[in-house]
Amino acid sequence: MSEGKSATGRKSGQMDLSDRLLYATLLALSFPLCLIAAVVARLVSGIGHHTGRSSQSIFAEAKSAAYAAVGYAFHA
Repeated sequence: MSEGKSATGRKSGQMDLSDRLLYATLLALSFPLCLIAAVVARLVSGIGHHTGRSSQSIFAEAKSAAYAAVGYAFHA
């Protein structure tokens, strides 16, 4: 097997259509969960005496968390 190619002959950085659809589906499922978690985290930090505020919006925070979580599914 040549360097940089998988057993199927694809380059290691390429995804086929089924992988893209699966990735998009997992993002669509995980984003609402991450959004709820971000809202709860902001509410809890607002109740407590935490002075550190996030510079990101709640939606940006949820999006980055969803991308980070779903990315681990494709590391195999």
